[in-house]
Amino acid sequence: MTTILHRYLSFSALAAAVAAQGPDMLVTYSLVEQTLSGSGGTVLQTLRPNEICHLEWSNGPCAAPSAEKYAPRACFHVMAGDENTNSVYFAPNLFGSIDALCAPIGTSPVAGGVNARSVFFSPSVAMGTNISGGPGLRPGDVGHIVRNGAGDGQVEYFMRQEQFNQALGLPLNSPIDVDAICFQPGLGVYFSLDQDVPATTFCGPVLIQDGAIVCVPDWAITWTPDFRVATVLPNSAAVVHTEAAVDAMVVAAGVTNRFGVCLTQAIDLEGLEFDWTQPVGMTFPCPGTVIQAPHFLFTVETGTGASVLTTVGGGAIHNHLCGLAGTPCGAGPTFGPQMGIQPAGINVGAPSYVNALMSTFTERFVTEPVTPVVTAPGGAPFGATQIHYRSPYAWNIAFIELVPATVPGSLSAFPFSLLCFPDICVPSLFPHAWPLPGQWGSFGMVAIPPAFSGKVLYQMVGFGGSGFELSTPTVIDVN
Repeated sequence: MTTILHRYLSFSALAAAVAAQGPDMLVTYSLVEQTLSGSGGTVLQTLRPNEICHLEWSNGPCAAPSAEKYAPRACFHVMAGDENTNSVYFAPNLFGSIDALCAPIGTSPVAGGVNARSVFFSPSVAMGTNISGGPGLRPGDVGHIVRNGAGDGQVEYFMRQEQFNQALGLPLNSPIDVDAICFQPGLGVYFSLDQDVPATTFCGPVLIQDGAIVCVPDWAITWTPDFRVATVLPNSAAVVHTEAAVDAMVVAAGVTNRFGVCLTQAIDLEGLEFDWTQPVGMTFPCPGTVIQAPHFLFTVETGTGASVLTTVGGGAIHNHLCGLAGTPCGAGPTFGPQMGIQPAGINVGAPSYVNALMSTFTERFVTEPVTPVVTAPGGAPFGATQIHYRSPYAWNIAFIELVPATVPGSLSAFPFSLLCFPDICVPSLFPHAWPLPGQWGSFGMVAIPPAFSGKVLYQMVGFGGSGFELSTPTVIDVN
């Protein structure tokens, strides 16, 4: 009865999530890129590999579907705090890059949309453990930064390195790097690694290459009540698509890179998401076995110009709501605007490939300082640097707060801020600038008295959505 109930709940979650999967995307890029829109001339126009970007096709003009900053590194600096013990929140290379993204289970744009706090990700470089404690968020983990009983700056895991290793038949402490992931209760966890790994799956010993797609089936997973991975069975992974099969799909897709050259291989699979436009199929990884094989959206290391492909039809260029996410062979370079970023030139596309992607419902309300570290032993006047923002709401207030040297405290804003950042920083937010109009804008840093040294946090409140909505927070370190 327990097994039957587990399967019923898993497939119920599957049906709900399929219905809720938004047509928009969160993505990361492999190199620094510029938004197609210019983001109102703000610093938000620069997209870095350790920031998450938003592509909104369903509610915006398809003539220019610009990628925009969704989770700035400034937001991660606040959530992580002084993770590396250097007494400064600002850590320009925090995470190295964000290599994989996946969404928590949800059922509607309000209840199921993700935010900068809830989205799961995998870093290419481990986060420091000064605040979170060990083992922290490592390249072999998929998790996010939360507030729990131990305070802010803690790590909650979707799936730990040790669980991946157990499913792969590897020693639990083996260092691995998760490069792409998507999951669905009722189906399982599908992922790719950043390097070739000699594993022992339920089909026996196998070399899992970095271009392959691997599955831990649902029957091998015990889920937590909120659909994170609690346990996995040993040696339970299997290869869904080999690297050779992925290479064949890349060739079949007939897509060009940033120079207009047709792709002939993946080298490394970088991003992974379900493609629900076709039914879930089956694959047979070894005689007498079968696992579910949904179709996938995927990206590859050779896909410069930021192309996105699909496994449908044996390999094709993904056709999103605004058109093809890549240029067909013979039609010139894949430039980048199809995925919201500027090309490098008239005849050359953007240098990035899409490093991670996921489909979801979401909203975008962000802040970022022009100068994240201000050195002013003699003090500084009001507006010595600016905080830039993007708000979807017509009327906004900016608040400030002095925060500790470790990590800012926060409280849930529920039942408010259901669409944007879910937490309000505490304990003492004070009004700083108002009224601030919607869309792109800026406001000045508070005046700094002589000899002041500390950290000043800024967070905006917008009126709309669920009553009021909160922006991603940002901190300026003052020395």
